[in-house]
Amino acid sequence: MEKVTILVVDDQQDFLEVITDILDSNNFKIIHALNGKMGIEVAKKFLPDMVITDWEMPEMDGIEMIKTFKISKILFDIPIVICSGIMTSSQNLKAAFDAGAIDYIRKPIDPIELIARVNSALLLSHSLIIIKNQKKEILSEKEKIDNLLLSVFPKKVALDLKKFGKNQPDLYNNVTVFISDIISFTKKAANMGVRQLANELNDVFHNFDIIMERNYCERIKTVGDAYFAVCGMHYPDPEHAYNITKAATEIIEYLKERNKTNKHKWEIRVGIHSGEIIGCIIGKKKYVYDIFGDTVNTASRLEKTSKPMQIHISETTYRLINDKFIFKGPSLLNVKGIGEINSFYINTK
Repeated sequence: MEKVTILVVDDQQDFLEVITDILDSNNFKIIHALNGKMGIEVAKKFLPDMVITDWEMPEMDGIEMIKTFKISKILFDIPIVICSGIMTSSQNLKAAFDAGAIDYIRKPIDPIELIARVNSALLLSHSLIIIKNQKKEILSEKEKIDNLLLSVFPKKVALDLKKFGKNQPDLYNNVTVFISDIISFTKKAANMGVRQLANELNDVFHNFDIIMERNYCERIKTVGDAYFAVCGMHYPDPEHAYNITKAATEIIEYLKERNKTNKHKWEIRVGIHSGEIIGCIIGKKKYVYDIFGDTVNTASRLEKTSKPMQIHISETTYRLINDKFIFKGPSLLNVKGIGEINSFYINTK
């Protein structure tokens, strides 16, 4: 079994010899330093399991040495016992413990007390290191859970779940909804391997996410090859219609460029509508965040009747952005449960 290494720091040679004899006879490995400054250098070189240091020493005393240990990443966890024959007032003891000492031994040394305190300090230090590592593991797991929540739910919903353990259904006004799906996806997917198909969707939707976030929008969910996003929902934005429409034009442009070099060519239809929506978590065991309402239904109808690689918007959205894009239309569109509405296409060249 490897010996425990103890660094003894003291400027009195006779004390070093006495404490070395006691500890060495109890199967400890002893190394020496004559003052605090030298103690720091020796500790960095050998990384002892423990330090016993005198209080009063030339160049750097024991308290200053302890303080230096406690700001060093490599020395911080080394337990330090301070040893003194004269600095034993309650005020001095408090100063030693405040600096970071783990125990205090009075001179002259009692061999039995010394061994008992050394073993106790080593055991306490070991326990503290275990607790510290457990805290790190807990924080690491917490970070993983936080990241998982943020990857599954919109940021505001994830924060509510962390803080309150739930998220209340709410009605959101002045929101614009984006829905897209991939044209002939089922047919194309049938000719691709499962892994290849997953990689393609991951790549496409990852870039959709980047574009949405860049334009202050957030993805709500994907369902197969369909992609749902909103703007102005959890974070009110007077430019919600413009932002999500701009994101849509950038997505169309991204796919056009991707199709020039990629083996698999993907085309989408896009529907956009503005209004109010309901957002809430569905399920009690398996959570899914979803959005509902006529605004979502209308955006879905616009998407289903859109032309390939075109952005089909409602008159409601058109009125919010009619001075910011070039349009084609209007044309009449029948929406189930709502009736006929005017719709427009964005001129995407």
